[in-house]
Amino acid sequence: MSNLFKMSFMALLITGVMALTASATKADTVTFTTTGVFSGLSAGGTAVNGATVSTATFDATGGNTIAIRFTGSNQSIMVPPQNGGVSLGIFTTALTGEGASGSGILTLTINQTSPSGGSDSFTGNLSAAFVFSGAGPAGGSGTVVFTPASVTIGAVTYTLSNSGTVTLSVPPDNVGTFSSPGNSVEATVTVASAVPEPTSMLLLGTGLIGLAGAARRKFRGNN
Repeated sequence: MSNLFKMSFMALLITGVMALTASATKADTVTFTTTGVFSGLSAGGTAVNGATVSTATFDATGGNTIAIRFTGSNQSIMVPPQNGGVSLGIFTTALTGEGASGSGILTLTINQTSPSGGSDSFTGNLSAAFVFSGAGPAGGSGTVVFTPASVTIGAVTYTLSNSGTVTLSVPPDNVGTFSSPGNSVEATVTVASAVPEPTSMLLLGTGLIGLAGAARRKFRGNN
């Protein structure tokens, strides 16, 4: 095999490997929005569900309430890389009077538009009890525990952080001021490895076939 043939073969092989590697590691743009819907609230609970913001209010009568608000997310990220968690939405809390307690369900839905369209949901079990007595400050606790641990839409997988548990902040006062900055539902986002592009495979295969034919002709010519 001549040096020229060897050099040509190696150049084509390196080019093909680089093309396949670039295809496999290409970053994808993942674009999605999220919505939250409260349901199944305990006694004294009412829900106002909107396209972006939804609120569950629990009334213990006499002006004593707590409110749990969920604000959806609008994201467009490159994967890879992804630096840290991505927010799927924010919880904030508020309290009036002496507070109240309540429980219910928040269905968090991811509506994905890129790299492919589709949707899937997490189910969050909400439990909260916040109180205010005397001169304050407010006390109590609240959590939202989501299942399942992850959902997959097309090639994209969303995996919840902290085992799907979000701890709610205690409201700042007893006059209905919502907590800030709130508590984020964090997740990591991954995209399944891309299949090498058909054009890259075709170019590499065609080139190798051509070199094989040239080598066969050269071998016959020498004999």
